[in-house]
Amino acid sequence: MKQLEDHEAFETSSLIGHSARVYALYYRDGLLCTGSDDLSAKLWDVSTGQCVYGIQTHTCAAVKFDEQKLVTGSFDNTVACWEWSSGARTQHFRGHTGAVFSVDYSDELDILVSGSADFAVKVWALSAGTCLNTLTGHTEWVTKVVLQKCKVKSLLHSPGDYILLSADKYEIKIWPIGREINCKCLKTLSVSEDRSICLQPRLHFDGKYIVCSSALGLYQWDFASYDILRVIKTPEVANLALLGFGDVFALLFDNHYLYIMDLRTESLISRWPLPEYRKSKRGSSFLAGEASWLNGLDGHNDTGLVFATSMPDHSIHLVLWKEHG
Repeated sequence: MKQLEDHEAFETSSLIGHSARVYALYYRDGLLCTGSDDLSAKLWDVSTGQCVYGIQTHTCAAVKFDEQKLVTGSFDNTVACWEWSSGARTQHFRGHTGAVFSVDYSDELDILVSGSADFAVKVWALSAGTCLNTLTGHTEWVTKVVLQKCKVKSLLHSPGDYILLSADKYEIKIWPIGREINCKCLKTLSVSEDRSICLQPRLHFDGKYIVCSSALGLYQWDFASYDILRVIKTPEVANLALLGFGDVFALLFDNHYLYIMDLRTESLISRWPLPEYRKSKRGSSFLAGEASWLNGLDGHNDTGLVFATSMPDHSIHLVLWKEHG
């Protein structure tokens, strides 16, 4: 805590290898995937800075991966699935009429979801590549889709149920994951009725809470009731975007600094300078790394990646916990 307060807890490094702008990042288990306009996606080992895989793709607006495969949403209006080991495209999902800005998937459900500039959310069979459903109701670009297990009993869900969330710049919509056509949105959340206030990326949903940042502050909704639990104001800094949210800490940032908020006191306890990075309006070109420390520092979880963002020179800027803090 003292190192955080003294702004001495982190160090930085860079990943260099792309030759055009990097629009899409995704992180898990010590690995960072980068998707670029140079028509490639790379998988990096964050601890060594080594590129583990590099494969030829289409233009990437969104990426998500696991050990075997990579799923990419593209500016060419399609979604594709690729095999890391061979670089082969194993599936191609065609049907959107605008750029695909966000993707998520579940192997357990064999489902892929995508959100697009055509204002639609599509649900696909992951292995077969067929479109199962098109969800309409957004009136702006759909910049985020999240497929996540519910952890609480709510009016409409039980723990363990899969939930689909989609977001545009004004609204967050909650959908059932079913096969019925014309399926209705269960609930729409927003911070202003008259659309005067935009939501900032990124949308956080952990199965219990939905959290999103706006010019009015950080909004936390209880997923069981859909009620607003609290609105956290940051009077000293305007327009903070949300990176991560836990039981104890939240990770936020603006154009110049990374901030850590202690959620118990709702005060900013630390900041870290950021270089002149390229902040995408959709929130795809920056992310939080390891998240367990947000639920409280335990002496072991202050390691690895804290934050990554793409830079104008096509490199990736990394903020890491200091090796020997």
